Amino acid sequence: MRSGTFRQPDGTVNLFADPQGSTGINAFRNDLPGESGSRNSVRGPGYAGLDMSLSKRWKMPWESQSIQFRWEVFNVLNLTRFDVQTITNGLDAGPAFGNFTGLLTNPRVMQFALRYEF
Repeated sequence: MRSGTFRQPDGTVNLFADPQGSTGINAFRNDLPGESGSRNSVRGPGYAGLDMSLSKRWKMPWESQSIQFRWEVFNVLNLTRFDVQTITNGLDAGPAFGNFTGLLTNPRVMQFALRYEF
C-alpha cells in the first residue's frame, strides 16, 4: 500500500492517492471477535526542518563594548509536513477518509536582531 501526501481534485491533501479505492478505505477492515488486530499500520511522511542563523560582531574602540547583528531563519527550506495524527481515520468517514487537517511544520520565519553589549 503506497501512502504519502496526495492533492485531491477538490484541493484537500490526503494520505492515499485513491481514498475510496483499494489503496484507501478498502484496504482496511474492522477486526473480528477474537482477533488481536494491527497497530501502527499507517505511517506519516515524517518531520524535517532546517533552521539557520548568521551573525557578525564588531568590537568598539572603547572599554570592551561591541555590537552584534544577527539574522535567524526558521524552516529555511519552507517544507510542508502534514501531521499524520490529524487524519480523518474513521472507516465510516466516506470521501474524507485519510484527509490531513493539521501540519507538523510552520511556515518560514525570519528575524533580525541588533545587540549592543557593554
